[in-house]
Amino acid sequence: FFFACRLCLHMLACLGASIGLAPAHLRGPAARLALGRATRAFSGPRQAVIEERLASAFAPLHVVVENTSHGRKEDESHFKVVVVSEAFEGKRLVGRHRAVNAAVCEPDGSLGFHSLEIGAAKTPAEWELDSAVPPSPKCAGGDGRGMSR
Repeated sequence: FFFACRLCLHMLACLGASIGLAPAHLRGPAARLALGRATRAFSGPRQAVIEERLASAFAPLHVVVENTSHGRKEDESHFKVVVVSEAFEGKRLVGRHRAVNAAVCEPDGSLGFHSLEIGAAKTPAEWELDSAVPPSPKCAGGDGRGMSR
């Protein structure tokens, strides 16, 4: 429920900024990221890097990076992202997810944290038709290396 409320506030802020209802210094992708950060209680360095990488890779019209770490939020081990971008036009869902994963990964190809959930990777037209983001499943635990060791 809390995620949906923050998402709605963020969407309203983005909409207002994009149609000129905000001062000039609050318009554009950087301002939308700043507005998104303002709606969160904790935003750590890893979360900021994820937001910057997504903004750079997709120039999104809407982006939300939620720290869903189930321990201390400062651990920054689990994240849920929602990305709405024209860059997804003509791409199938699996291609969109691969692109989001590639944008978030470290230069060596590793994720750098335990879990990345892609809540939505949609085009603006798809987002306009359906902006619902499904709830996150509970983490099954582990260290990200899989079940066999």
